[in-house]
Amino acid sequence: MAVKRKMSKKDLKIYGRILTVALFVIFTIACFFVYDIVLVAKTEDNDEQSDTIPDVIIEVTDPVEPKEPEKIVVSDKVVFLAHLTADRKDYTFPFYVNENATVGSLLERAGVTITKDDYINNGYTVDTPLFEDIYVEIGRIEYKEVVEKVSIPFDTVEMPMIYSIWKGVKLKDSEKGQNGTKEITYRVKYVDGVEVSSTKISEKVTKKPVTAKKYVDRTDLLDLRNGPPSEYITVIDINATAYTYIEEGGMVTATGHPTQVGYVAVDSSVIPLYSKLYIVLDNGFVYGYCTAMDVGGAIKENDIDLFLPNAEDMRTFGVKSGKCYIISYGKSN
Repeated sequence: MAVKRKMSKKDLKIYGRILTVALFVIFTIACFFVYDIVLVAKTEDNDEQSDTIPDVIIEVTDPVEPKEPEKIVVSDKVVFLAHLTADRKDYTFPFYVNENATVGSLLERAGVTITKDDYINNGYTVDTPLFEDIYVEIGRIEYKEVVEKVSIPFDTVEMPMIYSIWKGVKLKDSEKGQNGTKEITYRVKYVDGVEVSSTKISEKVTKKPVTAKKYVDRTDLLDLRNGPPSEYITVIDINATAYTYIEEGGMVTATGHPTQVGYVAVDSSVIPLYSKLYIVLDNGFVYGYCTAMDVGGAIKENDIDLFLPNAEDMRTFGVKSGKCYIISYGKSN
């Protein structure tokens, strides 16, 4: 039988110390373990928060009013700057806020004078008070009268002629025209030397245009048929003259009809109006068949005035003798 040995006090002290050391070591290890767990948990929580976009609340506030321009301080007095453009030059001058300066002050400082015709921008006047960074621009206004010479184109007219009147005379086919001229006066407004408007104030013809003439043979207007009539009442000797549109009363006959080739003026006491006639002159010119449709103060007895298409025919015709066949006497209506 084994005999149990009873531990002495010395042995108990040794075991107690060993146990104390062991417990301390275990506690220390446990503390480190718990710290690691807490650290890992916090790291994972931060990662989850970084993946989520937090709601952001933006508070709208009233806009910030701009600050007043900075003032330049000179000798402890506040000044501001005023700007001027005149005569293609730029000026900038400081003014004290308490000197009640005006646009006129700015002009005086720059040595710029203006007239009643000059323009100041933005409706400013010389009495407009100056303020910070005011910009004043002077437009120099000038008025001039400008005369412009302008060509007046000539017209071209067709001249109907009875060529058979002109036997033995070389007749032109046409006459050249010439342009006329006129002077137009404008009142031109300039701002800083640049034209901005123009107003016509007068116009004067200095040279009249000369009308071009194109001569056209209108012998076809004469009713010649096949020569003198075979049947007629009588033949009388006449003195023939000519008239045309330009003479007074030359647009309408005494019978109220428009004048035309083939109508003649007679002394109605010798040849009644509306009489049918045939006229041939001694120089060989044949006026042909015609009607007494007009009268004239200078037409007496056997005088007959023949209507021709233009003044040149009329002037060339002159006075010629001839014969008038009276085919029938007319009756006044």
